[in-house]
Amino acid sequence: MSKYVMSDIHGCYEKFISMLKLINFTNNDELYIIGDIFDRGPGSLKILDYVVGHKNITLLKGNHEKMFEEAVETGNYNLWYCNGGQVTHFSLLKEGFDKELLIYNYIKRLPIIKVVDKFILVHAGLKFSGNYSSIELEQFLKQDEQNCLWTRDNIGIEKQYKDYTVICGHTPVQAILDNSNTPQILKRQGTIYIDCGSCFQGGKLACLRLDDMKEFYV
Repeated sequence: MSKYVMSDIHGCYEKFISMLKLINFTNNDELYIIGDIFDRGPGSLKILDYVVGHKNITLLKGNHEKMFEEAVETGNYNLWYCNGGQVTHFSLLKEGFDKELLIYNYIKRLPIIKVVDKFILVHAGLKFSGNYSSIELEQFLKQDEQNCLWTRDNIGIEKQYKDYTVICGHTPVQAILDNSNTPQILKRQGTIYIDCGSCFQGGKLACLRLDDMKEFYV
């Protein structure tokens, strides 16, 4: 059994399926997707259906899932549309209101943080308070949802919580390094960034195997 992490698939269903074939993903393995399967690419709902249909895949909430959630709650779709949500919404409209409600209820209940062995999985990042190194894990994990889904505050000033490593997506490594050439998973002190811009030109879908830290790209 192997454990894998992906993030920011953004509707790229074909890349997602190609990655599962590349890693030879089986029912004995576990996959954690740390947010943003929605928007930009056309296959968001197909990815969601695949995730829901496989009990060994765990989806965490990303900011794009949150924007869908808030759009349904408020009826204001502007922020979601400005961030590539229109293609997902049009797919939802074809499915009908009942399906949209089912998906909303599913997204609403998604976790925002998951601890797997010595890794803390979260979409965007975590807040490191002044005394973070002295507090227990349970307390450290009591993080604000907004921060977990949107923050970029730690980029460039990464910190490490005890012997845990944070794995996050949200910000493509191309943006972090200001370099669009050959995007690769980026490892810094206490943090691993795995969003390699799968939905953008020249981007890749990245996957990290936690057992031996092997990297895969499509």
